Amino acid sequence: MRGRSRVFIPRDAVRRAKAPAAGPGQSVTIPLVSGKYFENGATQWFANLGIGTPGQSLRIAIDTGGSFIWTTSSLCAPYSCLHAGGGRFVWEDSSTFHWVDQTPIPVDFGPWGSMTVEIGRDEIAFGAAAPLDLTMFLSEQYKGKQFDELVWDGGIGMPSGSDYSDPRSSYFPAELMNAGLWDPDMPFVSFITDEGSDSGSVSFGSVDLDAVDLHSAVFLPWTPYTAYPNEKCLWTTPLYQYLVGHDVVAAGNVQFCLDSGSSAFKGDDYIMERTLKLVGTTPPQPDVTLVLGITPSGEPARIVVPPSVYMVQVEGVQEPVPQFQPLGMKDAVLVGSVLMDQIYSVFWYDVTETGAGYHLAPIGMWIFNKKDGPQLIQTRSETPFELPRRKHNTGAGA
Repeated sequence: MRGRSRVFIPRDAVRRAKAPAAGPGQSVTIPLVSGKYFENGATQWFANLGIGTPGQSLRIAIDTGGSFIWTTSSLCAPYSCLHAGGGRFVWEDSSTFHWVDQTPIPVDFGPWGSMTVEIGRDEIAFGAAAPLDLTMFLSEQYKGKQFDELVWDGGIGMPSGSDYSDPRSSYFPAELMNAGLWDPDMPFVSFITDEGSDSGSVSFGSVDLDAVDLHSAVFLPWTPYTAYPNEKCLWTTPLYQYLVGHDVVAAGNVQFCLDSGSSAFKGDDYIMERTLKLVGTTPPQPDVTLVLGITPSGEPARIVVPPSVYMVQVEGVQEPVPQFQPLGMKDAVLVGSVLMDQIYSVFWYDVTETGAGYHLAPIGMWIFNKKDGPQLIQTRSETPFELPRRKHNTGAGA
């Protein structure tokens, strides 16, 4: 036994009260800060959030490539779970913590790695709003180079919909709506980061159209990635062509993913290895071009990523390194902060209110050039973008 006696609460015994109605335009914005950039493929961005009572400040990524909430914890032995972020949640010190299931279970991070966890429940505070009581994974073991260089202590998964969230963990977007903190008629999650100031934000329920070039809007319709059965949680969309310079490296039957928990371009081994061979390490290096999405004219867009974007100064490495990593994900190209730092990204849900709370399903993503940023999206529309209005659905028993 560690510390005080443990209280076990079966997951199905946790009942959700009827959600208080969110006010029109109700939204939550979480500040993001940047850590060091390592070459482990994980984002350098995280939020400083308080977990437990009193709140323990931990570095938590907001991860559109994840399907659960987790934190490094005091279940780890003193010299295990070592990582660059350095923090861990000490559950014994929180008066509001409860165990849900202390059976050690393996959790798969796909090709990136795995950990062993137990399941608990506690409050997470993320600003001026009242904290949310959430079920999460507490890690008790992980190891490997990827985790050694991780600058965050845990993550809040933002999977593509309620159906693709790990049922053993709370689904954060729905919990925000259930608590009346996020207007379900504004079902948008927007990301903006600034490398110069090492600051950014993720906003639930608001889109800053003053920050973007309204003529650069591209819609990326969600289509599920089915090469692996558990990866429908990813925000994926068809990638029509992937070019390195004038070489067509991939075309047709390939999926593209925006993953805020990642940094580099990752994915299909052939695509990434071919890219590395073509870009080399010696200038002049070619642009990488993505042809995808739908512009207001109905045509796909061209997103051109120059070497000044994909060649990155990595912690502990003297020269910039091309950010392309084979990950064993067949017919997939996934990217995080290397691209997302240069654009403004919006994730769009379809929302249905039911007797059990809100159910979210993916519609797709919007991407824009930032008004004062590099113009990577090179396809322009004569008509400026207008934010679509979408009333949430009311299901039986709402």
